[in-house]
Amino acid sequence: MQKTTEQTAEWTEIWERQGLLDSIIDAGRSVYNAFFRPILRRYLTIDSSILEMGCGRASLTLSLAPEVRKLVGIDISPIAVQQAAEYAAKHHITNAEFSIDDCTKLSLQEKFDFVWSQGLLEHFDDPLIVAQEHYRALAPGGTALLSVPYRYSYHHVWYLLTRPKLLRRFWPWTEQLFFNKRMLLAVGKAVTPHARVYLLQPFPLGLVFLELTKPQE
Repeated sequence: MQKTTEQTAEWTEIWERQGLLDSIIDAGRSVYNAFFRPILRRYLTIDSSILEMGCGRASLTLSLAPEVRKLVGIDISPIAVQQAAEYAAKHHITNAEFSIDDCTKLSLQEKFDFVWSQGLLEHFDDPLIVAQEHYRALAPGGTALLSVPYRYSYHHVWYLLTRPKLLRRFWPWTEQLFFNKRMLLAVGKAVTPHARVYLLQPFPLGLVFLELTKPQE
């Protein structure tokens, strides 16, 4: 409970920030969304239901909501859930709903065709637990896709450079792990044999995907 409370406070503080660095991060998020969007569309149809875990403001999945049946977003931060819901209401998106939940032990019992997370898995001491919850939330035949920063990328260099206390404010997130393909695939294979890993292209974007597929029953 102590750890969860600390994480909630950390992420609420992150989503409440409105400084120059946060504006730059938001602009970068828009750029990445342009690359993510066609990848996610490969997994989606007009009948698909999506769960985004650790949704934050859910800017990417909300942009895809008109193309699917249903979008559900969960986050541990109340302010992130509020911001996502406000954006959906402002843009008249009626098939999206957001709630506070813990991605290490989902209270949500519904099953989804596609489960997505971006920049979530790396923030946990035991990423396997989070990956297992992605898989548990899948309907038979569904796919989970988890995006994390790649160890051999500028993300990791930036992280290392900002470890000194005076520079810490230039790292806008909490402490985290960095995965290479072998490490990430090991997490996936511990969940299901139907796991694969691939890099986001172009390579300089510095992200890697873990794909988990649940067989049809």
